[in-house]
Amino acid sequence: MTNFKNELNGERLERIIRKEIMPKLEAHGGEQSEEFITRFIKRSKLRPFAKDQYLEESRDFADGKLFYLISGIARTVYYPTANDKPVIPRIWKKGEVIFDVNSFKNETERIESIQMLEEGEAITISYDSIKELLKDFPNMVSFLLCLQAERENYSRYYQRLLKLAAEESVAMYLQDNPGIEHRINKDIIALYLGISRSKFSSAYTLYKQKLQLFFI
Repeated sequence: MTNFKNELNGERLERIIRKEIMPKLEAHGGEQSEEFITRFIKRSKLRPFAKDQYLEESRDFADGKLFYLISGIARTVYYPTANDKPVIPRIWKKGEVIFDVNSFKNETERIESIQMLEEGEAITISYDSIKELLKDFPNMVSFLLCLQAERENYSRYYQRLLKLAAEESVAMYLQDNPGIEHRINKDIIALYLGISRSKFSSAYTLYKQKLQLFFI
């Protein structure tokens, strides 16, 4: 796993927040004051994560965090019941914000866990810190509403994937996420799409054949 000195971590943390996170936040909540940015930086942490490591596990609301994925791929996973197979409702990529809006808003227990599928880094900020910032800078709520809308849009996209035939869902997902099948275990993608590994293999073979014909 990549390691950085604390001083370099602090510099990188500030640079990423100012150059990547703030433009996204300000696009929905308007321009933010230097005081807000400074406090946001102080409340945030830059952390490396190993492959298979959990960013967070299902537990009380008070332990929740917002994650900005700097690098790597992660999955959301939960178990409907103790004896069920895991459900993977989302696979996360670089530049995406991982945040359980419903748990944060309603202060309810988080049922989902977040696990890295390859080594990566993320900026984290706790629910408590977000609540403090919201209290002093209420226009930040627009950004959280945007995250909620994005989550709802993705849920509709995912439900569409699940309703497609295996060949269509595999083709659609791989077209939307080029090269992801070479970075994470294909069993994960099959589970995410709600199909068996054998069906995924057949659909993937067909997908590659069509790609080859396209480039001939």
